[in-house]
Amino acid sequence: MVSVIIAGIIMSGLMTLMVELLTSDARETARTETQREMQMALDYISADIREAFYVYDGRCLEGDQDACGSGLFNSINIPANSVPVLAFWKLEDLPPTVLNNDCTNFAQLPRGIPCVSGRSNTLIIYYLTRNEGNNGNAWSGMARLQRTAYRQFNSDGTRNDNFVDPTDSEIENMSFDNWPAGQAVTLPAPITLVDFVDDRPMSDIADAQDVAQGMSVDCPDGYNLTPDDSTLNNNGFGGVRNFYACVLDEVGRRNNIGDSNSDSDTAFNQKVILFLRGNAAGKPGIRSANEGFMPAIQTQVLNRSVRRKSPRRF
Repeated sequence: MVSVIIAGIIMSGLMTLMVELLTSDARETARTETQREMQMALDYISADIREAFYVYDGRCLEGDQDACGSGLFNSINIPANSVPVLAFWKLEDLPPTVLNNDCTNFAQLPRGIPCVSGRSNTLIIYYLTRNEGNNGNAWSGMARLQRTAYRQFNSDGTRNDNFVDPTDSEIENMSFDNWPAGQAVTLPAPITLVDFVDDRPMSDIADAQDVAQGMSVDCPDGYNLTPDDSTLNNNGFGGVRNFYACVLDEVGRRNNIGDSNSDSDTAFNQKVILFLRGNAAGKPGIRSANEGFMPAIQTQVLNRSVRRKSPRRF
């Protein structure tokens, strides 16, 4: 009887140790997978931005009348439980059906089809979306990143009748800064890029991680925080800085072109610094958001498009 009791105690201890080891392994695996997914998402967004020719900074997105009109985020439909974070314009090739049909018949060419360049403007917007109450059964993480593309042409090559061209000179006050210049637009539904993004305010993360000095978010001089605090507060994401960017001020960039004291790459190209923080909560082995916490990763991107740029004069 004594031997059975002693063996039971030993086996119980070994089983507890085994379970703890398996849980620890599952937890580390989940954290490693999540960080890899965040890096892949950041790489995808970076490649997207490299093709951009105009990246909105936080002032233009929310609305700074002195800088860029009423604000892009005040003029678009925003998905439920979401906050728009990053927006930019890039060029995309015209669909083959447009090149083969419309562009071969210049006599009947509709206005606004850029056949000479063979490329049209596309607006890209990235959102941070909370999963709670929004397809909660489909998405296991705290929040996810979504992407929408507003194009001049549909996937089948037909024209998007809802498209408002930022280069349309017939629309009063139209420009990239001031788009859509009072015109009614409806953006297509976004698609998910990655799940398991942290959705907690910075103050909550600092308290949970016992960071005495808090966690600050700062951008270098000459950059604008995107989105700004007003955008976060207006969409119910106050203090949430787990996906954000520091965007080189567009007005300052233009002013620096040709300045011999300015870095040539920084002046000629628009620079964006991206930050993304994942959280493995919802994956096997992760029992809470605090266990799923991981440090933010970042990258710096220079857009390389030649659109809206002029060679430097020496």
